[in-house]
Amino acid sequence: MLRRLTLWFIAAVVLLAQQQQTDLATVRQWIDSGRFIRVRELGESMLRQNKNSPMGNYLLGVAMQRGEGNLPLARYYLGRARTLIERGPSIATDSGAELYSQILFELLLVAGLTEKHEEQIQLVGEYGRLFGVDMGERAGWSLMKLGRHNQARQLMQKYLKSKDPDIRRGALNTLGSIEMSLGNYEEAFRWFTVLKSELTERDAVNIATLVRNRAEVANVLLKFDVAESDTLLATKYFHPSSYSNPWMSLSLLYTSEGRLAEAVSAISSMHAWDRRSDPTLEQQRWNDGQQATAIVLLATGYPEAALQIVRRIRSKPDRRGTTSGSVDQAEIGLLYLWRETLRMQREAIREQMVWAPWLEWLPSSWDRIKVERELWAANNRLNALLVPEKRLPWILRPYAPDSPITEWMRPGLSGAVGGGLVRAELEKLLARTGPLADRERPYLQAAMGESLILSGNWEKGLAALTAAREKLPHEEALLRARMEALAAHALERSGLLDRAAIAWRNAMERNAGLIRLLDLSIPVTISSDNSPGANEAVAWLEKSPRFHRGRGFSLAVSTTGQRLYAQLTGRDGAVLAQVSERILPDVKDTARIVCKKIHQKAFATKIDLSQMDINSLDGSVTSGDSSQIGLKELFGTK
Repeated sequence: MLRRLTLWFIAAVVLLAQQQQTDLATVRQWIDSGRFIRVRELGESMLRQNKNSPMGNYLLGVAMQRGEGNLPLARYYLGRARTLIERGPSIATDSGAELYSQILFELLLVAGLTEKHEEQIQLVGEYGRLFGVDMGERAGWSLMKLGRHNQARQLMQKYLKSKDPDIRRGALNTLGSIEMSLGNYEEAFRWFTVLKSELTERDAVNIATLVRNRAEVANVLLKFDVAESDTLLATKYFHPSSYSNPWMSLSLLYTSEGRLAEAVSAISSMHAWDRRSDPTLEQQRWNDGQQATAIVLLATGYPEAALQIVRRIRSKPDRRGTTSGSVDQAEIGLLYLWRETLRMQREAIREQMVWAPWLEWLPSSWDRIKVERELWAANNRLNALLVPEKRLPWILRPYAPDSPITEWMRPGLSGAVGGGLVRAELEKLLARTGPLADRERPYLQAAMGESLILSGNWEKGLAALTAAREKLPHEEALLRARMEALAAHALERSGLLDRAAIAWRNAMERNAGLIRLLDLSIPVTISSDNSPGANEAVAWLEKSPRFHRGRGFSLAVSTTGQRLYAQLTGRDGAVLAQVSERILPDVKDTARIVCKKIHQKAFATKIDLSQMDINSLDGSVTSGDSSQIGLKELFGTK
């Protein structure tokens, strides 16, 4: 025992001697190489020896900020380190002054990440006065976030003349971001184009962010091919310290274009990118990444899985320090996604309650009540953020500055805020002239058409949708699918049954899940071969909120051998969905399964998710034989 204690004492003395010899240069090497566990261990050891050690507090602050993404603790330790070194005699030494400069620099970074913009501007000034290093270009972003755009522009014009390429590129990026936040998209695209032309391989840490910024503006300008090529380029330049995750943007772009299999793959790549990123930056965009996942799930027809994600992330909003948007704007986007997800889940529950046995009907009824209560809360909060704050014109405009709503969902704002109020604002927006107004017009007409149709004004609603479809970019596939479903509904209500049948078919082929989201039902002729299982299924299917009697589709249920079949076909006989289930001892159980599965297949996107290999989704070594995975695993939300 004595020998063991002696060895322990010697090891402790050696470790202490090594710690005392550890200089700031060595610590910086650890930080630069990402050895944050070692940085934290050393900091904790120093504080055990002396809780008032400036170096120990600094090390823990860096470990919290860069290694663990715990910004509140990082702010605490770094602030304490600053106070201690300013009060002590070591600040007058060269090593003390060097440590002081590093403390201020880390505090400057944390201030920006935690949206303490006035504080960051102050720290930039202090750093320059104390150490003769001009970091004024960093103040431009904070000035923009504070709404002091002219001041930010003037400051950035000064740094455009810098001979330091990093400073000049930072100024170019901020200038582009300023113009984008003000809605001056052509000017923003010009700045970002200049910036892209000046990038070199030495900018590896920033290339993904800077190129993706131009892609974002290109998307707003409806240059979808440029947006895709730029974003794909950005995905080739991974760096742990990159502020952006281009796969997130790509997943949303693919979703809007109806390329949902590619969107699913991009979501997987997005999660892989974040897992490799610095913890602070991963946490900065965690919420946005989860929202992108939920949007893709919603577009592919899985509202329950999407709702689980949205409920979880509502209590953990992202910080907006690295983006040009505000906290309120981000909340509006999340609230609207919550609302749309709740609406789709409510319709799915309504379907399930039709055929559910009474022991399952009661829990489903409670789930529906819960969803309705959440929907009421979401609508109330949305109205509070949009109407009194006069944000309605901004949120109705397609691709508005820092708009948090994806375009294929935006027309539903009429249901959230009120049709009359929305139509009044839309009329004002549609009365504008000029290139920007022309670019926005088909999107606004689509929103007007939906609002009119939901109010029962079929004729004017159809006219607005027809005008929108003539000019709306073909890349907006999901928005077009939404318009097609609404047009089908209006045409049928107007008695134009042949045209309605064509529109219903187009809507089902483009994205059948939107019919559920919009609480619509398709015209169906339901038939049975009079077998017991078929009759049970037909009795429930006729009560489904997704079907009503009419010309358009045929739904046949029959028994062959020991299996119960259901098949949904179009007027031309093309099969849109079909299921086959082995008949169970209780034929009602079989009929319930058939009802559930025909709804799943008819109103969800045709993507064979079971063929996705786990190895391509999360980077694991699982073989393709194990690719039968759940949606939570598939989308990286566990």
